[in-house]
Formats: sequence, structure tokens, C-alpha cells
Amino acid sequence: MLIGLRVIVCLVLASLGASAWAQQFGDALDHELIQRFPGAEVVDYRTPGVTNYRLALDRMQRVNGRVTAGREERVNGALTRITYKIPEGYSSADVFGHYSTQMLAAGPELYRCQGRGCGSSNFWANDVFENRILYGPDADQYYLVSTIGSDEQHISSYLALYVITRGNRSVYAHLDVVELSDFVSDVPTNSPEALALQIQQEGSVTLQGVGFDAQDEMLDEGGFTVLLNTLRNAPLMQVYIVGHLSADGSLEELLARSAKRAQNLADRLVAEGINESRLIAQGVGPLAPSCLQAPCSQRVEIVLRR
Repeated sequence: MLIGLRVIVCLVLASLGASAWAQQFGDALDHELIQRFPGAEVVDYRTPGVTNYRLALDRMQRVNGRVTAGREERVNGALTRITYKIPEGYSSADVFGHYSTQMLAAGPELYRCQGRGCGSSNFWANDVFENRILYGPDADQYYLVSTIGSDEQHISSYLALYVITRGNRSVYAHLDVVELSDFVSDVPTNSPEALALQIQQEGSVTLQGVGFDAQDEMLDEGGFTVLLNTLRNAPLMQVYIVGHLSADGSLEELLARSAKRAQNLADRLVAEGINESRLIAQGVGPLAPSCLQAPCSQRVEIVLRR
């Protein structure tokens, strides 16, 4: 219902000027858990809808011509973007403290940075938040990512805060709220084209539509065919197939079972004509538990071999 209300609000906003937004709707534009800085004015409000959101968890940099964070994850959810202009007389630190206190009361911190430790403000403004008004001196920026929910089994939303003091000393705060979709998916892998693009751009992807039974035999729920056609359409692509398994049993047992799952998937691909030299199957058992889209204790990742 909250998402639907925001969509309705956004449609009305399309016919209003920025200065009329706050006057007409006031706090209705704020996220229900995050109160705006006193006197702040909403200058941009967007609801792009369900999005495969790139969650930056490290400083921004340019690598091989592509702007990327040192570490980032993908989460699917309904995205709301709110940009506030802060009244004169307050610093970025004042504003960051106001918002970060509320965010961390709702859930744990995932990453934060400050000043030049965040990388170029230009990257954050134009490549991450897609709002050039957020560009300013690198020394005057703050960034924080947190969740709503205590652990990965109960996360309902991700919050990304960016605060900047521009060259003219105006302070802006930007909040991205990603409310998780009802379905669990790391990336939109329902087509070979989407899966190939994600593997090439991000370097790895959790494969959806593939499961395993109690004997670690593969159960195809549509994901195998997508992966097979991805590899057929990209004959030069070489990948690691990595099995993950967190369950009852010793470490040795879980490593062996996760390796067996990965190898079963690789064998099926080879049986369908994929050259064996393009595939390396590995099992890591419970040794890589971090995964932003829960549940993910049993999964297969496709990792690009560079």
C-alpha cells in the first residue's frame, strides 16, 4: 500500500513545481521511518518502480572505463529516491548525523565513508544517484548504507544516504529506499540476454531457477535452460560454477556436497554441448555466507573467468 501511495503522489507531483511540493504534501514525501532534517525542502522525488538496484558498498572508482564501487551488490525492489535541500547554516556533518541516527535505529550499518574516502563526488551524483545537483567537493561528502531489519532473513528494505556540501555551500541530502520485492532474486536472469549482461558487467550472479534435492541432484526450474543458452550465445565466455551450501553437517561434508552440486550442473551443460574447458566447478560449502537477498544458504553462483 505504501508503494502505491507513493506512485499516486508522484503522479500529482508531475504537475507541480519543486517549491510547491513541500507546501502541498509536507511530510507525505518522507519515508515513514526517516524524518527529514528540520526545515529541509524536497527538491526531487522519484519512484522508478521495481528496479535491480546497484548497492554500492565501497568507494566509487573508474575501472577499465567503467564507474564502479570496489564492492557492490544487486537487490531487487521498489525504489524511491528523495533529495532534500537543507536550510542555510548547517554543515554536512550536522545533516549526516540527523539521518544516520534514524537509519541505524531501524537496522544495522553495511557501509559508510566520508570525504575523499568515498571517491569522486561526480561518480556518486551522476552514476549512482543520477542527480547532478548532488555534485560537490570530494572532501564534503558522506555516504551510509543500512537495512531495515536485523538480519538477512528479515530485511525488508535497504537505505542509502548521501550528503554533500556543494561548491556554493548549499547542503543537500539524498535518500534511496529500496523496498524488497516479494520474490527472491539477485538479478533479472529470466532471459539469456539479461543473464549474459549481468555476468559481463558485475562479474558474478546468483543463478535463479536451479535447485537440488536431498541427494544433491539438480532440479531444473527454468534456470538451467537460461544458463545453457547464455553460454551458447557467448561462445568465448568462460565461467566458474560455484556451489554454496549452509546446512547441518561437518565442514568437509558441506564442501563435498556443494562441489557435487556445482559439478552436476557443469556435467549437464557439457552433455548439452558446452565445451568442458569453459567450465570450472567448485564448492565452498558454508564459507561464503554473505548474500544480500535472503534466503541464500543454498545457491549456485556463476562467476566470470577473466
